[in-house]
Amino acid sequence: MFLSAVKLRWKLLFIILIVIVVLVYQNRYTGIIPVHRITGRKLMNNDPCTSLEEQIEYYERLLNTNEEKHKAGIERMKLHNGETRKQLEVQRQLVGDLERRNRQLIEKLANLEAGGPIRKDEQSRIASKISPDVVRTLNIRQESEFSVIPFISFTRDKLYQLEPGMTKRPEEPPVGDKHAEHQQVVDIAVKLLNEHNHGDPVTSLKLVEGYSRSDRTIGSQYDMYFETDTKNIFKHIQLFRPFAPVQTVQTETYDKRNEWINLIVPLSGRVDKFKTFMDNFAEICIRRDKRIYLTIVYFGDEGKQEIKECLEKVAAENHYNQYKFVERTDSFSRGMGLLTGAEAWENGNVLMFFCDVDIYFDLEYLDRCRLNTAPGKKVYYPIVFSLYNPDVVYHNLPEVPHWRDQLVLRKDSGFWRDFGFGMTCMYRSDFIFMKGFDTSIQGWGGEDVKLYRKMVQSNLEVIRAPDRGIFHLWHEKFCDPHLSTEQYNMCLGSKALSEASHSQLGMLAFKDLKAENERVNSQQQNQEAV
Repeated sequence: MFLSAVKLRWKLLFIILIVIVVLVYQNRYTGIIPVHRITGRKLMNNDPCTSLEEQIEYYERLLNTNEEKHKAGIERMKLHNGETRKQLEVQRQLVGDLERRNRQLIEKLANLEAGGPIRKDEQSRIASKISPDVVRTLNIRQESEFSVIPFISFTRDKLYQLEPGMTKRPEEPPVGDKHAEHQQVVDIAVKLLNEHNHGDPVTSLKLVEGYSRSDRTIGSQYDMYFETDTKNIFKHIQLFRPFAPVQTVQTETYDKRNEWINLIVPLSGRVDKFKTFMDNFAEICIRRDKRIYLTIVYFGDEGKQEIKECLEKVAAENHYNQYKFVERTDSFSRGMGLLTGAEAWENGNVLMFFCDVDIYFDLEYLDRCRLNTAPGKKVYYPIVFSLYNPDVVYHNLPEVPHWRDQLVLRKDSGFWRDFGFGMTCMYRSDFIFMKGFDTSIQGWGGEDVKLYRKMVQSNLEVIRAPDRGIFHLWHEKFCDPHLSTEQYNMCLGSKALSEASHSQLGMLAFKDLKAENERVNSQQQNQEAV
């Protein structure tokens, strides 16, 4: 109580002092001072003048209320500032993420335009999903031969494709997007091969063979082979474009210096064709390649002696002894002949080239035969360019050119024989594992289609592409009426397609109309001259 009285006394003295100061300032004194003179308002509605204790109590309440209001306002401001700082931090993080993404997009765009590599982390992420086994799934276990996607074969300046577009040319230079695509891929391949290459740099000029194709559900595949300064050693690179920048699948070196090929030819008669075949064989295989073993499987006796004499003559002239002549007495069967030739080999596994006597091939084709095969992994089924009847193609010339001069890739000289599967390169082990040909088939055709179908349905990768270095020379085709209906229809179809191009056959069909047109024009010219 004593302390409270002391505090009250000091408060009263303090208030009296304030009142005196105010009065002095206003220069007047009226006794009791109304509170509204000080505060600008009345404390009570009914009594403008209150006691001193009431005035003190009022001011205490006013001070306490204002203090609480200020404290609450300060707390609200602190809370608001905290929320504002959090919002600013969130906005700062969002801006940072957007700036980082923008830099990444700019970086990717620049790399795409320059054809350069993408960021290492993204490259690793994509490359981890791509392996040789993934790419091989494009080629194995197809439902049928109609499911196979053929490659486009290309060089530095030419494309060879089954679907040439409006030009219908079997050989054409790449233009437009095709040129940009292949140029970019070749440049990337050269850059990648030279990254860890010391000496013997790879250039685009050393590209000897390229293959490309696109699976619309996965992406585009590219295989390229570059020659080196060492003969018969090649650099191989496989690239894949998974609807994104090109990625490396694998790089490897193929050493084919000691890779021999067993070339197997089944034959019956056709002595003149065999002589032409041996002329080419001597030049390409004996004198130049020097790694070819020849196996001739001959059916019957007619013409056999002439065939043997021709073979022995070529061998003697070229000091060549890497050949075998196998005789059979039964009727001709191409499948049985090739099977016999494969079984006649006695030196383990070997790369085999199944060939016919009316086939021409060049030295580069033999390289592709080696490059596109691997035991237990892949086989090569080249798409042969089949020549038309030269009497039709060159009917407007004084004489038909030599057969070597007919080996040109033009739409009026021949066509890609995409329905033919007789010419193939594969290892003997793969042929045996697939149980070879159906030897129950007699006569012409059918056995090669069945073998090809087994290959595309297996785990082997089938390389199917137009090959610019192998030609089917035209010959008169006889369809034996004793063939089965399926074989006879296949023979007739092949005969019709092999005769001439669509336009050439049309001109033959309408030759009478053409002659009439020439006669009318000649009459008009004579009349004008008169």
